[in-house]
Amino acid sequence: MSINLELEKKILNLITSFNQNLFDEVIKDASDLYKDINNISVIPNLIGASYAGKNNHENAVIFYKKALAIDHNNTEILNNLAKSFLAINLYDEAIDTLQISIILDDKNYDTYFNLGIINFNKGEYDESLKNYKHAIKLNNQIDKIHYNMAITLSKKGNNKEAINFFLKTLKLNPNHIKALNNIGLLYIENNNYELAFNYLKKAIDLNPVYSKAYNNLGALYFQIKDYKQALNCFDKAFKLDKNLLSAGVQKYFLKRLSCDWSDEKDLKSFLIKTTNSDEFVSPWFCLSMEDNINNHYLRAKKFSSKFKLKKENHNSYLNKKLRIGYYAADFHQHAGMINMEGIFKNHNKDEFEIIGFYYGDIKKDETHHRIKKNFNKFFYVNDLDDEEILNLSLKNKIDIAIYRAGLTVNARSSIFSKKIAPIQVNFLGYQGTTGQEGIDYIVADEYVIPKNQENFYTENIIYLPGSYFPRDNNRIIGKKKFTRNELKISENSFVFCNFNNSYKITLEEFEIWMKLLQKIDNSILLLLETNEEMKKNLYFEAEKFKINGDRIVFLKKTIFEDHLSRHYLADLFLDTFNYNAHTTAVDALWTGLPIITKPGNSFSSRVCGSLLKFFDLDELILKNKDEYYNKALELAENPHKLKAIKNKILKHRDSNKHFDPKNYTLNLEKAYKKIHSMRVNENKFENIYIKDIE
Repeated sequence: MSINLELEKKILNLITSFNQNLFDEVIKDASDLYKDINNISVIPNLIGASYAGKNNHENAVIFYKKALAIDHNNTEILNNLAKSFLAINLYDEAIDTLQISIILDDKNYDTYFNLGIINFNKGEYDESLKNYKHAIKLNNQIDKIHYNMAITLSKKGNNKEAINFFLKTLKLNPNHIKALNNIGLLYIENNNYELAFNYLKKAIDLNPVYSKAYNNLGALYFQIKDYKQALNCFDKAFKLDKNLLSAGVQKYFLKRLSCDWSDEKDLKSFLIKTTNSDEFVSPWFCLSMEDNINNHYLRAKKFSSKFKLKKENHNSYLNKKLRIGYYAADFHQHAGMINMEGIFKNHNKDEFEIIGFYYGDIKKDETHHRIKKNFNKFFYVNDLDDEEILNLSLKNKIDIAIYRAGLTVNARSSIFSKKIAPIQVNFLGYQGTTGQEGIDYIVADEYVIPKNQENFYTENIIYLPGSYFPRDNNRIIGKKKFTRNELKISENSFVFCNFNNSYKITLEEFEIWMKLLQKIDNSILLLLETNEEMKKNLYFEAEKFKINGDRIVFLKKTIFEDHLSRHYLADLFLDTFNYNAHTTAVDALWTGLPIITKPGNSFSSRVCGSLLKFFDLDELILKNKDEYYNKALELAENPHKLKAIKNKILKHRDSNKHFDPKNYTLNLEKAYKKIHSMRVNENKFENIYIKDIE
């Protein structure tokens, strides 16, 4: 209908106010106008758009429908209505509305763009990409479409393509801050730290209060082990946005890496928040912060919801030999590989083919080359997208995929959401449930996962006999002799030690250790040095107990063989509680060094207990802090009893029963054959118990 000049002026004023985001003013004035003039679609459309601008999409829908009742062929109003349907998760209604819009005008790129958003929100990534591509075909100069293409591709694990579309976004809009941030994150995952730094720095220059960019920059510094800069970035990100829990958890983790316990109360309330919030928090960082298996389970489930299973894998390859794919980011000198090398070496090559898939920051050191020789095939897949790794796995007909990293840093969990093998197993790297769809089994024993805790694991459980933790007998103790005199420790001192990573040490253990130093004259605590900040913080804590700093001796990190040799400097290893000694416990037992532990409820707090139980050293597994303190005191004051325990450990070691990677691998292979047979013959996945050789 025709519009008189006065009405046209009023409508233009409403549009001007709308463009200035004066939504309340538009709603009031347009509503007054609509009472008198209810046959012009632009008026209720403006009211609807203003409600949408205020995130009141329920009311927006009401007025868009009124506008459509006046002009039902208006594609702009249809698209607006669809966007509000989308905002309140009415996906089917949004799709129906957009389909009408396409019938009226199939050349509107925005319609296909909105369809792509709906598909993305429904997890239909292929359909989403299809609609985005159509939108780009209609108009390739819209930065937001390229950006959404990149986000969807990264969700699918197609990082190389995602980077290309982020670059196209930035070509159209060099200041697209989210594209700068996200491309920086992808470059971190690809270990291209220089490019990552450049993009993140530009994002921060454009917006100095951009918390997510600081968070990602912190992740970059964490990767290159510049922990001071990483802490600064995480701290700033968390201060800018208290809901950015991923920054908060890494901030607390790094403070504990330096044994800074100054904010224990804040940490406790923060940990509660991580289980109640929808924000994703890496569960691995929390393992050392509390012994709460339910919280670990909740975080894992929430975190892994990002990695929903994309497809099933029902392939039955009928391979002549069972093909085991080991997927890891650490096929080099690393605690994990020290433990697993014996497995690779002792696999029965007449019955098994083992194939390595190495992603992450590739390090071709001596350990890597030695390990690689044990594989039938070995692939470097760090430059491959998830889909390419899937295709490579399918091509090689992998029967069982071993997910070594679990939920640790650089795990690339998205690979396993593609079900790269019919059976996927969480093994060794992460001490707890992944909570991830498609991870079928976790390797454990009846000590680390007691029967009454099975419900805290989404995986079926492979129960190995004895201790699930592998104990390789190829550990070489260096020939270099270390003397107490070099460390200014008197020969008659009793030397307590803890060689765990410093982030595992909590105030709870340290207070007990200081009480032991108070009680035992001339006693020493030997620790591994992380950084100067750690030393300063521990000296500060020791002063509270009137313990001189020279009674805490720090060892710098050295090559593995020499570190084993340094174990002879100590008399007793004092374990940490929440996340106790794992590889370090095996190292201690290999050198004959007694270790006492206090197991908790979570997997990570029970591994040392599992090992000690397997070594028939139940007397070193203590029920509570008082028992832990009293046992340490007893052994420090009774050299004959301590020597008897050392002799027992060495006897077990030399018997080859307790350090027997061949038998361990045989039991693991029994498990592999059992779960494969159950799947192929019965289509069954369930807990299994492996019995040791009689």
